[in-house]
Amino acid sequence: MIKDIAVDLDNQGVTRLVEGVDGADINVASLILSQAFVNWHKAFMKVLDPYKLTYSQWIILQTLMTQGAPMSPTELNKYLTIEGTSISILIDGIEKRGLIRRRRSRVDRRMVKVSLTEQGQELLAEIDPQISRLIEKIYGHLSAGERKQLIALCRKIRDASVVNNGGNPDIVEAILMKFSGAGH
Repeated sequence: MIKDIAVDLDNQGVTRLVEGVDGADINVASLILSQAFVNWHKAFMKVLDPYKLTYSQWIILQTLMTQGAPMSPTELNKYLTIEGTSISILIDGIEKRGLIRRRRSRVDRRMVKVSLTEQGQELLAEIDPQISRLIEKIYGHLSAGERKQLIALCRKIRDASVVNNGGNPDIVEAILMKFSGAGH
């Protein structure tokens, strides 16, 4: 049945079976991973929607909180991996809500740093426990060994995807470690 679904999706141009002995298994794994991400994102947005925040906006706020120091839009963009013009639009929206502030350097007026306001800190303090509960609901049933295995497998998939898109997995990993606090 799974193979029939995969073939049907292939016929629709949505995906294609990977050639080789394990092709169907890889295809199923890709579909499961996609389903997991979509549903994880929906669950995450149920937490953020009442606060009128997108995932990208939350990442900006969380990154500023984690770093504990003002950052340039370019530095923030490394955590989002989106186009430069989009980061400005995101920052504009969050700034209008009073959650962050921009400050120009007195030495070089072209240099802008973004920092979290007290209102932004208060909002994160309200949201973060809900995010923690959600993460525990989703991953709490996994043993410590399964969590380590999941992390290792996700890294392999991420690194192959990053290389496929012309990126450097070491840089992506360094950003992850810095963001997660594990790199400190």
